[in-house]
Amino acid sequence: MFMKAFRKIFSAVIVLSLLAFPAFAAEENKSADPAPEAMTGEAVSQQPVEDPERVMARVGDAVIKLKDVREVLGRLDPQRAAMYDNEMGHRAILEEMINMELFLILGHELEVEKDPGFAEMLESVREDIIRRFAIERVLKDVKVTSEDVAAYYEKNPEQFRIPESVRASHILVSDDVEMKRVQDELQAGMSFEDAAKKYSTCPSKEQGGDLGFFSKGQMVPEFEEAAFALKVGEVSSEPVKTQFGLHLIKVAEKKEASVRPLEEVKAEVQEALENDRKGRAYQDELARLREKHPVEIIGEKKEAAPEKQPDSEEKPDKDKEEPKEEPKEQEKKN
Repeated sequence: MFMKAFRKIFSAVIVLSLLAFPAFAAEENKSADPAPEAMTGEAVSQQPVEDPERVMARVGDAVIKLKDVREVLGRLDPQRAAMYDNEMGHRAILEEMINMELFLILGHELEVEKDPGFAEMLESVREDIIRRFAIERVLKDVKVTSEDVAAYYEKNPEQFRIPESVRASHILVSDDVEMKRVQDELQAGMSFEDAAKKYSTCPSKEQGGDLGFFSKGQMVPEFEEAAFALKVGEVSSEPVKTQFGLHLIKVAEKKEASVRPLEEVKAEVQEALENDRKGRAYQDELARLREKHPVEIIGEKKEAAPEKQPDSEEKPDKDKEEPKEEPKEQEKKN
């Protein structure tokens, strides 16, 4: 397990090396097909490309396999991974892995393990691995079953509802004069789409005014109300005025409200439930640990404890003593 974690750290070093240079920068000064002896290390390319155990290079006694290259590739960000996921990219990663193996050999030759900072850094890495394994141990028993997913789906149907929606096109103009021109053109036989391309001031004119599907709450109220009131294929008889100008609206399609089926949402519900349960398990364990192991943040002011109030039994006695004197004073005056 330690070796697996160490390999991930090694892969991270390779990733950082690749990020430090433009992709394939090292390849620009090389021929397209260098001889095997020109490589640092012995390149091997006799076995099938798809075999993850295929040995790609040997550096001294070390062996670099295709699966090692793929592991590095998998740790790159998506954009850079796509850039390196080809023959040239694999070769660039391989070259950097060879470089790292050569530095490892050099490190042994220089006996860097005897450097005072080596043990300290090694301990830091060891502690990071311990933390990671501890967290994984806390979360390993978190499970979400198909029954859990189904139960959540049944109890929370509102989360999976697809609201009623409409697909509409529109023609937007600035004033009544322009709107009259549009209406005249439509009455003369011009198609709604052509009129939108000719007269509309909305960017949707490039698509013949098509706005795609939208549900309630996505458009300004006046436009939304008119669009949902129209039948499929119908054009608004009167212009609809909004803050943007005057619209003629045509409805192309309508979709009734529906509920996404369980099979469609199963994976995302499972992931959400797992994340939620892992989060709670993580926080619960932290709470237990903080209770078990006192934590003090140095320099943080603690809230002063509230002053102790007199016992409730004392107050009535004090209150009773004061009024008792008043009748006596009154008696003396009398």
